[in-house]
Order: sequence, then C-alpha cells, then structure tokens
Amino acid sequence: MRIYKFFICAVMAFIVISAGNVTFAETSANALIAKIERESYGDSQEGAILPRLNKLEKDYSGQNLQEDMNTRIEALYNIIYDNSATPGLLAKLNAVEWNLKHEVNYGGIDTRIANIEKEMLGEISEGTFISRIRELVKASFGREDIPMYEIQLPANTLIKVALIDPIGSRDAQVGDIVKIRVVEDVIVDDALVFAKGLYGKGIVETVKRPDGWGSNGKLIINFNRLTCIDGQEVETCIDYEAISLMTEKNMINGAALTGINLNDDWNKALVHGKNLEIPADTELYIQTKADTAVYALKGGRGSVTLKTSGSEENTDDLFDPELGDDFYTKYE
Repeated sequence: MRIYKFFICAVMAFIVISAGNVTFAETSANALIAKIERESYGDSQEGAILPRLNKLEKDYSGQNLQEDMNTRIEALYNIIYDNSATPGLLAKLNAVEWNLKHEVNYGGIDTRIANIEKEMLGEISEGTFISRIRELVKASFGREDIPMYEIQLPANTLIKVALIDPIGSRDAQVGDIVKIRVVEDVIVDDALVFAKGLYGKGIVETVKRPDGWGSNGKLIINFNRLTCIDGQEVETCIDYEAISLMTEKNMINGAALTGINLNDDWNKALVHGKNLEIPADTELYIQTKADTAVYALKGGRGSVTLKTSGSEENTDDLFDPELGDDFYTKYE
C-alpha cells in the first residue's frame, strides 16, 4: 500500500493539471454576447453587437430594454445564469429536461426548448424563451416553482465524464478546447448537482509528437470546468482521488489524457514511435477543485458517484409526487 501511494504521489508531481493557469473570464461586451449566443443558439453570431443584442432580448423577453448597452447585456446574462433570487432560466431548463428524460442534452436553448415541447406537449409552442420555459416548468413540476436550493458542494467530489470528440497527439494543438459530458448523475445531500449529459471542457496544455527515437505521442489536458444543474461552471481538476479511482478501475485511456500510463499492459499496448489516439466516449474521472456554493435539484435520484470511496450505487425513480407541497418549496 505504501508503494502504491508513493507511485500515485510521484505521478501527480509531474502532472500539469492546475485550473489556476487558465482564465475563462469573459468581460468585454462582445465576449459576453458571444457566450450568451452560444448558450442560446449553439454558436456565436456575426455582425455588430447592437443588432445581436436586440435579437437576443426579443427572443428571451419580447422587448428591448431602454438602457445603455452594458446594462442590457448584464440584465440578459442574469436572466439566464443568476440563481440568487429564483433559479435562472438555464437552471429551469436543465431541471425540466432532466425531470423528463433523466438526462440533459447539449445544445442551444432554442433547440432544447423545441425538443422538450415536442416530447412533453406534442408540438412546438410560440412565444419568448421565458414564457415557453415557464409553461414547461408548470407542465413538468405542476407549478412554476422549481425545487432547487443552495448547497455546499465539497471539494474533491468525483464525477465520471467522457470525451465528446476523439483527440490525438497527431493533430492536437496547445490551447485546443476539449469538450466533455457527465456520464452519471452526481447526488450530494439528496440533491442533484451534476446531471447526466451536462457539459464541461478542458484545455490542451501539452502535446508531444512521436519522434524517430521510439518515443510515443503524449497529451496533457487540464479538465478544469464542468457545468452544474444550475447552469454555473465549477472549477475541476484531476488530483489524487481521481487518479486513484482511475487506477482502481484500470481506465487506461482516460488516464492517458493526463499524461500518465497506469500499468505495464498499457505500455505494451503502445507501439513505440506512434501517436496517442483517444476515441470519443472515453471515460475518466475528474473532481471538484474547491468547496463551492451551488444550487441543486432537490429529490434527485439517479446513478450516483460517491465523492469519498469512489464506489457507485444505483437508486430508483425520479421525483416522488406523494411528497406534496413541501417538495416544491423554494429554498433560499
């Protein structure tokens, strides 16, 4: 056991995996508009800021605010992401989709609303994003309140994730964004924090091509952001707990993305002088970097990744309609 722990600690000493080296702050008007557009339509739009802002406001609320541009952008941003008074629009949509399908889909809010409406109501509705999500919440939960409340998400909570796209040392470049998705629901204190399907991202920090001396290709990816059910991004990393669990489960492909080789079998599987190629859907574990206040969905049930031992267990069902009004209480 001492040898095992020494191996893990030694490996960690060589991994460049700190989220602190990467800044995702988007403060300029154009950057904020682009972020909102990606959330709303699946991709950022082209053109001047003001027409794009006008369209976003019309889609969300049906009218344009008579304020300065920065105030309008901030107001729109808060509609989507702010959970301090009531759950934001993205948190509501995530909760409705998970309640319907036990999974959250990746994509723009516009497409997600339409798909949920077709499944839940039988047809795509007209109206603003705000009004349509309000109706979906009522159809899904029986009232306009979402059963979400603030909890403290502990540091080192483990989350199983998977690559959305393949990646390899042949074509990857330092600075490339690597998209991931949550594979299993994560429940903390009987509340859903990370829902299956929620997305995250990492950044390629090191790429090593194979050389003529028999050295293999290598990748080091900093998996540093993951979206919670409330729509906010939480800082993540790969540290002792995640590496230990991947070692225990022999997740050699996932571990290879952090720059380590778990065992001799993995070393033998690599032909010297070849690129490292990791397929889509490769699974690995990441963990939360610090204690973080998040809003979670009360009563969530699903496939749970425990944050301590790394073991997994399954529980049944979604929400219990017999819980009555207490179940729908908005916790501040």
